[in-house]
Amino acid sequence: MYFHASERYNEPMMQTMENRNLKRIGVVVNRPKDEGYTCTARVVDRLVACGFEACLEVDIRDALGRGTAVGESELYADSDFLICLGGDGTFLKTARHTLACCKPVLGINLGSVGFLAEVEVAGIESAIDRLAAGEVRLQPRMVLRADVIRNGTCVYTDYAINDAVVTRMALSRIVDLHVSVDDQYVDAFPSDGLIVSTPTGSTAYTLSAGGPIVQPEIPLMVITPICPHILYSRSFIVSSDSRLAIRIGDRRSADAMLTADGQAGFALELNDVVEISRAPQQIVFASVERVNFYEVLRAKIHGRQ
Repeated sequence: MYFHASERYNEPMMQTMENRNLKRIGVVVNRPKDEGYTCTARVVDRLVACGFEACLEVDIRDALGRGTAVGESELYADSDFLICLGGDGTFLKTARHTLACCKPVLGINLGSVGFLAEVEVAGIESAIDRLAAGEVRLQPRMVLRADVIRNGTCVYTDYAINDAVVTRMALSRIVDLHVSVDDQYVDAFPSDGLIVSTPTGSTAYTLSAGGPIVQPEIPLMVITPICPHILYSRSFIVSSDSRLAIRIGDRRSADAMLTADGQAGFALELNDVVEISRAPQQIVFASVERVNFYEVLRAKIHGRQ
């Protein structure tokens, strides 16, 4: 099932797994976080008991002695659904791999916060039982596309589920970033950098930089300066249909880079332009917990139930 940017964001979809002919479940594991693959074994055993085929990378399959061994590319392309075990970083890495195939991703939290990886270890079996019963909410999430334009040519492209960030490199001076929205000049931001966030990413780096919390279904982008050397430091919000342009404008601050979801980086040069827009494809988050966005905020971020 594929979702495109023209579809409505404010209607999370409920769909039975039977209607989607769900059979092959890809299991992605953050190896250091699951010592001895204890939690992975529980996931695989429950999947098999519920009639699913559990697919794992070859070395993990060999270590467990059960499940179906597949290559990494096959794990994402040929699975009907993906379960990842790790923290939010593992969830983002897994979801980024699904951009081309748009498969739903469910996260099991082996990290500290687990805002995106919603299922806790104690709930592994019940989560898979709900998956088998079709009690899963599928929600498409907005993705950003970031292009680096150098001398009129695109030299780099990446995608971001949480945020695309232009920031100074270690030990460099502040960066001088000139921002335009839909060809209208906004301002220059001498700062440590600039975060462009999706609604999903509003609870990540943007939040720590003082940005707003956004309900994930609302189609918009949040632009947040990082420690700006100006008299105001507020985030500003633009439509998801806008096109942002961020230009490196000062030779003294040209030592900058673009990162996407904290997963990959690209060095920028003077007069490079980073163009950011909504990507045509979306990520599909899967949820089996009977909680809403605000309950998650209270439990995961505010620290109380």
